[in-house]
Amino acid sequence: PRARATLLAFATGLALALLQFSYFFLLEAYLTSRASSFFVALFFWLIGFLAGLNLRSDRAFPVLAATAPLAYYVALAGLSTFPYRLALLVPVGGCIAVSGMLAGAFFPFAARRFTRVKSLLLHENNGFIVGLLLVLVLSIFHGRLLLFAAPAAGIAPVALLLVLARTQRPGLQPA
Repeated sequence: PRARATLLAFATGLALALLQFSYFFLLEAYLTSRASSFFVALFFWLIGFLAGLNLRSDRAFPVLAATAPLAYYVALAGLSTFPYRLALLVPVGGCIAVSGMLAGAFFPFAARRFTRVKSLLLHENNGFIVGLLLVLVLSIFHGRLLLFAAPAAGIAPVALLLVLARTQRPGLQPA
């Protein structure tokens, strides 16, 4: 149980890095490479994050774990179908906000599974750093793979751990 909570925190950090940076590279590739698009994406991510922090239901995180990558693929479909249309920045921003909600909803969900917040943040941040390094390598050598497969591949371990967690009673884990 403690190992599962630790793995979930790490896998979530990894998935969030893959998702967030896939959005940034998606905007770079299909919309604009201006710094303002990066800041708009960050703005929408933070709005989603703040909204997700306020979701206290234990069901919010698993639902968003399924919804966040779908939102990314909606944004990918729209931008790849209609590239370089700045009018798409707002709808894509909505997709980014939905994905950002996953990050926010994770912390109330995971806080009930850890006795110490320090451990939760350590494992989630370590996953995010590994994801950031993976994104760097993928963007240099396999950019198309990053855009098309990274969000789904990143969320797969999170989904597996959530399914496994449903078979055990929730409670605090001394991680």
